[in-house]
Amino acid sequence: MQEFLSFIPAHLISSFSIIFGAILGGIFSWLINKNSTCKAIETQSKIEKDKREYQEQNKAHKLNEYATIIQLDICTTLFQSLRMLKEFDDKNKISIYPVPMNFNYAEAIVALTKIFNLKEMSYIYQLYGIIEKLKNDTNEYHNDERHYTLIKEDCEMFIKKLYGINFLKALIFDVDKVTYENLYDNEIIKLGYKNVLIKLGSIT
Repeated sequence: MQEFLSFIPAHLISSFSIIFGAILGGIFSWLINKNSTCKAIETQSKIEKDKREYQEQNKAHKLNEYATIIQLDICTTLFQSLRMLKEFDDKNKISIYPVPMNFNYAEAIVALTKIFNLKEMSYIYQLYGIIEKLKNDTNEYHNDERHYTLIKEDCEMFIKKLYGINFLKALIFDVDKVTYENLYDNEIIKLGYKNVLIKLGSIT
């Protein structure tokens, strides 16, 4: 081998070494760049995946929050209405209970448009129309006959909206013992409202 190389001019060996070195350097650079690119793509894909998962989790959390807002408003109004109606016949005992309402309810309802159809959304808005009126009337109560009558009518309207002809049966519920689920998962509530309230419960 040495004898063979001795016949090759030194400048050719030098050129060959440079070319060979350049080729090897290029190959190694390509391999390094390819590896770096693959790792960068893999890292970026993971970041995008984590971002999507976070967005989905955040979306689910928000839907849960909005469903809880609606459920709590309806639940509280239902309990308070039943409680007040039971006392309205005894004017010496009657207490006007506050009816809290989350002012973000419209935003909450809109957020659930992909889960509820238009008819179901209408059911929820109808209930909120009465809830808002009852809230205003209880806030303005001044222990007079006019407000007494308004609040009683509001409570009756809310219960009748949910139970219809079974209004009197709904008054049998013991508000100190009954659960919210018992109030809507039964045979006396209107089917449309029952389905809406069950669906709300499944989200929360």
